[in-house]
Amino acid sequence: MPRRNVALLLLVALVAYACYVRAEQNPYARYVAAGFSVIDRWALYNEPSGQIADHDPRRFDQELYDAAMTEMVKVLQSRGDEHSQFIPAEQRDRYSELITQEFVGIGIRFHILGDPPLPTVLGPPEVGSPAAIAGLHSGDRIAAVDGKPTTGLNEIEVASLVRGPSGSRVTLSVQRDQAEPLEIVVERSLIVTESVIGEVRIPDGGWQYRLPDRPGLAYVRIIKFGDKTLAELETILARLADEPEGLDGLTIDLRGNPGGSLEAAVGVSDLFLRAGRPIVTTRGRRGEIEERFVSTEAGDHSYLPIAAIIDQDSASASEILAAALQDYDRADVVGTRSYGKGTVQRVMRLEGGRSLLKLTSATYWRPSGKNIHRMPEDDDDAQWGVAPTPGCEVKLDKDELKIWNNYRLRRATIGASDDLQLVAKLNSADGEVPDDYIDRALELAAERLVARVEERRRKSESAN
Repeated sequence: MPRRNVALLLLVALVAYACYVRAEQNPYARYVAAGFSVIDRWALYNEPSGQIADHDPRRFDQELYDAAMTEMVKVLQSRGDEHSQFIPAEQRDRYSELITQEFVGIGIRFHILGDPPLPTVLGPPEVGSPAAIAGLHSGDRIAAVDGKPTTGLNEIEVASLVRGPSGSRVTLSVQRDQAEPLEIVVERSLIVTESVIGEVRIPDGGWQYRLPDRPGLAYVRIIKFGDKTLAELETILARLADEPEGLDGLTIDLRGNPGGSLEAAVGVSDLFLRAGRPIVTTRGRRGEIEERFVSTEAGDHSYLPIAAIIDQDSASASEILAAALQDYDRADVVGTRSYGKGTVQRVMRLEGGRSLLKLTSATYWRPSGKNIHRMPEDDDDAQWGVAPTPGCEVKLDKDELKIWNNYRLRRATIGASDDLQLVAKLNSADGEVPDDYIDRALELAAERLVARVEERRRKSESAN
């Protein structure tokens, strides 16, 4: 027998033996496979209708597999793991784009507004996007997508209809003013989403990054931590530093930020810390340290005065950043106590990458060694999350939260626009914003930032 064949047989035998040993270590793997085979072969009702008929065995197998994975994850959830998740094939792209910050679409922001409620375009489409080229306007109401009415659909369902393969076309039935509906055809293309934005959108579609009446102080809001977050922030800070006003201090707004990439959170933290400072450590299920991330002083902002804003929805990666800034006294943290998500999820590719398993595999701990994660049984007296710096707490009740959310939505979409009809729709949907409204958390953060800038200036003058 040729040597090549002998080597191949040995390799096959080793793989088979490894599989056998693994199965013997956990016999339930064999039991699940046996159960799958029995159902696949003998089940009478293998169609959704419950009728005996010819069926697509691949679809049936896919449904069995998805159900098995979903139920296994539910066991983890019943034991307190609320963040593990099975992501089936049809949801994989939607999940992945949150991290990659890319998707195929048309480049609009919309919200369900009006009477009847319809997806309404908020602000001008992204510059150079397919929607801008096709002529969509701020305030356009999308009544149908490719002939399917949007009445009664939520935002996720509408987005699924609008998106599709790059280069394909979608027809939108648009209501504009009181005229007859328009049929607008838009060709889909790759859209890159922002994760770092400013305080208010300006007429050209860009952002105002400086605080009003405080020319040397900047503001950035990090919506999520994705693959492009660090590069976005570095570009913005470099541009601000080169402007005549300079960059004397920075407010980082993390309110509503659900987290994202651990690597992005570490990278952003590294911009503001001196070298050799532990940023975050991760620990396995036995409490052993698995990874320790240490700052390298990658950026030149390790002495820049900072204020950070958090709220009850600031979670995961945003808590890593807030905790690192607070533990090294690099920032005053303003707002309310954060969410308390201190677990790490590994994303594992299944079915050759068609589906994903987001599995909680470790906890992470702040530089001070304190826990961040809130367990289901923890109350307000337990140690979890990131709390505001003493004297920096700003609480909002439910009504105030509605008004603030609407205020932020308006600032992020239409800014100082004179589109009064769209303003009225936003007010009717989410609570009217008073003309003299003040974002109390941002105002306090700006005050604390001014104090830090002055303190740094005094120290600099004293040293000289």
